[in-house]
Amino acid sequence: MQRTTNQKNKVFASYGGRGIIVCERWLSIDNFIEDMYPTFKEGLSIDRIDNNGNYEPSNCRWATKSTQVQNTRIIMSTNKSGYRGVSRHKRDKKWLARIGINGKQKHLGRFNTAIEAAKAYDSYVIDNGLEHTINGVQNEKI
Repeated sequence: MQRTTNQKNKVFASYGGRGIIVCERWLSIDNFIEDMYPTFKEGLSIDRIDNNGNYEPSNCRWATKSTQVQNTRIIMSTNKSGYRGVSRHKRDKKWLARIGINGKQKHLGRFNTAIEAAKAYDSYVIDNGLEHTINGVQNEKI
């Protein structure tokens, strides 16, 4: 609640400052418990499926730290492609699509454009039901 409502909270800018709210229903702890407790497991914490979405039943789940690390809107500062899981191969000038799963890298292919590689990454995440954040480029033109 604090990160979405308290402007003095150190992470407010990343939550409430971006317009993310806690749904009105969850302003009552009883409603939150009714909606979320049935799926709670020890060691998990609340996670928003869509990082741009609100804290509400349709957008929240209980997740491990590992899942939450994969489900982030932040792309590393060393990423030059602007897309998650996409990098440029210096030698052959192709764009590589890769994904980390259970601490191992899986090569998804080499592509002529960064957008093609990003689409391959997104398709792999979607087709395999992974809890990684996608690039959201399915409808982008190549």
